[in-house]
Amino acid sequence: MEETGKKRIVAALAVAAGVAYFLICALPLPKELVLAPVWARPVASAPLSPSGAAQAGGEAIPFRLGGRYGYFSSEGKLIFAATPPYGVALAPDAYATYDRLSEGFSIKSPSGVEVAKVKALGYPFFAASRRFVIGPDQAQVSELAADGKVAWSRRFGSVVTAFSACPSLAAFGLMDGTIVGIDRSGSEVLSFAPGGSRVPGIYGVAVSPDGLLVAAVSGLDRQRLVVMEKRVSAYRVAYHRWLDSDYRRPVPMAFTAEGGLLVYESPAGVGVYERSGRDAVLPIPASIGLGLSARGGELLVLLSGAGESKRLVCASLPGCRVVDAPLVARDAFVQASGDSIFIGADDRIARMDLREM
Repeated sequence: MEETGKKRIVAALAVAAGVAYFLICALPLPKELVLAPVWARPVASAPLSPSGAAQAGGEAIPFRLGGRYGYFSSEGKLIFAATPPYGVALAPDAYATYDRLSEGFSIKSPSGVEVAKVKALGYPFFAASRRFVIGPDQAQVSELAADGKVAWSRRFGSVVTAFSACPSLAAFGLMDGTIVGIDRSGSEVLSFAPGGSRVPGIYGVAVSPDGLLVAAVSGLDRQRLVVMEKRVSAYRVAYHRWLDSDYRRPVPMAFTAEGGLLVYESPAGVGVYERSGRDAVLPIPASIGLGLSARGGELLVLLSGAGESKRLVCASLPGCRVVDAPLVARDAFVQASGDSIFIGADDRIARMDLREM
């Protein structure tokens, strides 16, 4: 009996100690994130022309959906939705439509005001608040000044197969396997051919927002990922590895807006290279919106899947899916800003916010 009494006292003391620990030393558990709907708008309700359409509710957000392009605001105003004559270059601050045989075009603001008229043979493409034109032979590229005049022009020895830019650097991947980087003045600051593959070629390229990192997917048989870092005045290879892929098409890849992560397509899912040197794979198949992030870079935002069956995924490394929601749509897009996620699905655009529960 005495032994039994001692055991009960010890057990009681252990329980009391446990309760005291959780009362005094408890750590807050992470709150659950949920997607809360804010608004949804049918694209058909948008004006067909930006003329006279006042921008409202913050920054204009560009979109392409169902063969149409246009802009909307974060507060739910559809600024306009139109069908291009052939193609369109689209950015948050400007757009330009062009014909199949383009010999010139106008650059307009989201509200439809013409900001520049360009007389150049070729097709416009915009990135990082910069405006470029590529020639019909896909081997000559020019950057445009604010007034639409050519700031610099460069003819490459091979066809351009990949492109990325930040405010200080424009990087071009070429069919011959070379990566060329050009600064704002038009000077070449990077020229590198990764080599090592039976067939040369650059199938994807990405530039970090600060211009210090340039990444590429290069070659066939075998294909590899190469990351170069600017050290003092020159770019040097900081990381490379052979990939399981053998893509014979452009490979989507991009750095997040915060610059800490490189995201790229891979057969096993979404490849993620961290600036610290770690390379991982999120097991999420074919995705739209690579490089998008939310909550200050805490989460990657992806639209996964093909056909009409898609999923909106918000994931954190090392692969935890915080949000995984089904989406049925033939055509779709996703954008992200802060805690807000904007989704286009066939004929509607919606905003959903990440909130803690």
